[in-house]
Amino acid sequence: MDRNPIRSAQSIPLLQIDNLHFAIDRQPILRNISTCYSAGAIHGLIGPNGSGKSSLLKTLCRIWHPRSGQVLIDGRDYRHLSRKALSRRVTLVQQDTQVDFAIRVADFVALGRYPHLRRLQGPGRRDLTVIDEALNQTGTAPLRKRWINELSGGESQLVHLARALATEAPLILLDEPTSALDIRHKLDIMELLTYLRENGKTILLSIHDLDMARRYCDSVTILRHGEIFFHGSASCAFDRQRIREVFDVEVEERFSDRGISMLFY
Repeated sequence: MDRNPIRSAQSIPLLQIDNLHFAIDRQPILRNISTCYSAGAIHGLIGPNGSGKSSLLKTLCRIWHPRSGQVLIDGRDYRHLSRKALSRRVTLVQQDTQVDFAIRVADFVALGRYPHLRRLQGPGRRDLTVIDEALNQTGTAPLRKRWINELSGGESQLVHLARALATEAPLILLDEPTSALDIRHKLDIMELLTYLRENGKTILLSIHDLDMARRYCDSVTILRHGEIFFHGSASCAFDRQRIREVFDVEVEERFSDRGISMLFY
């Protein structure tokens, strides 16, 4: 499968962003964001705190509305899609996965079927099959009867991802899915995203762990002051001068039989 983040001119990218601007109370947050993301790949968003990563993800699923610009999903302007139609195409797992009310894990994952159901319609046989598959794919089936507000951080992150999978949306947005997790849960999440990519999903995630981004992402977009500073392959993103300019740190790539690791100092 082609992992090149820069598709040919004849190919329509799954997600295309043209001249996107977003502001809060007249304060510019995103400026002139123009890029595209191919299907069947993991795309990383990196940048310092406040660079606009979370704002971009929320804008791409229309939680927040851009001041100007265009977002195309499968070649369609997302402003012309109903909320349910958009939710069948793109889903977001936000950074804060804390749930303050009591709901069983299986019932929470079932909420992902909302875009496919009519008003007051309960889940049918196929919906229940999709829910079971989402629980199995994320390894959360043993948790299905647990209360979600009693889960650990890693378990909760996986359950939220299961709910996203239940939507069957081809594009999954994740805002810092590995934040505040121990290394075992970080690896579990990233390996799961790799599995989803191999099975046709497209992943766009913001991530602070640059070493993880280098190891798992096919393309990387670097945001700085609300603008795109770099967009291209992960193998080219971590240029020493570029990382120094954006993050004010030095970077050194190390290669071994186990892959690539990065040292920051």
